[in-house]
Amino acid sequence: MPFLCIILGAALAAALVWLYLLNRDIRQFGKKLLDIVQSDTNSKLTTDTFNKDVVNLTASVNTMLERNRRDIFEVACAEAALKRAVTNISHDLRTPLTSALGYLQMLMSSDLDEETKLRYLETVRGRLETLSGLMNSLFEFARVIEGDIALDLKPANICNILRDALSDNYPEFDNRGFTVEAYIPDVPVMCMCDNDALRRVLQNLLKNALVHGCKHLRVSLAGGVIEIANKADGLADIDTERMFERFYTSDAARTRGNTGLGLAIARELVMRMKGNISAYADGSHLIIQLTLPTPRDMETIHLS
Repeated sequence: MPFLCIILGAALAAALVWLYLLNRDIRQFGKKLLDIVQSDTNSKLTTDTFNKDVVNLTASVNTMLERNRRDIFEVACAEAALKRAVTNISHDLRTPLTSALGYLQMLMSSDLDEETKLRYLETVRGRLETLSGLMNSLFEFARVIEGDIALDLKPANICNILRDALSDNYPEFDNRGFTVEAYIPDVPVMCMCDNDALRRVLQNLLKNALVHGCKHLRVSLAGGVIEIANKADGLADIDTERMFERFYTSDAARTRGNTGLGLAIARELVMRMKGNISAYADGSHLIIQLTLPTPRDMETIHLS
């Protein structure tokens, strides 16, 4: 009986020591966590305990801290991007509007000959068309990101859609003195897409090449990849990794009435069609590649 009492006493003493150490570790854990939160540092929690539960808790809290820091960083980046976007949009909208108002004021306050009046009126019309185009881009972008545009993905021969888009825009490239090369196979290339959305994507990509390119345009379709390449000046100033971001524009584009929404709209539509779009510079050419899923790819997605 005395021996049993000794064992029970030792077990109780061990349990009390374990509880004391656990309580100490938890207090230290709470103090370190409070210090990290209040000091807003990138430090991690550490523990000297051998208690498995405390070690696991420390690892879990460190994971949450890292995720929280990443979320805070992303929010800060998003806020900075929004501020830049508001500044850029304000500049883009104000510039043609201010110019148009200036010419209208001159028309109203000066005795001008008919030729000068017509020239000023044509300038006003051009500025207002630029303003209208910017507003339409903003409206379309809002509809796309809000999901107001319903897409109907069906098998389609993208060779025909690509030819139509190129034919529709060819006169503008020709007027600008572009040399246009097209390599589109005669055999059908079937992909899953919304016809109207793909036409809009191609329209935006070709418009981008027309506005920012010079002299040469190459459009090709091979291996299911649409490639639009245009010779362009100032490629060193273009961040191809950010080209499809909302409101991204190079400094050179600021004078061209460009909000940077055309490529952003294209990316949003391509993503909704389960495709991929990317850009890179190759020498003096900017190359944009677009791929869309095949009917077999979509079957695999549905099966998985």
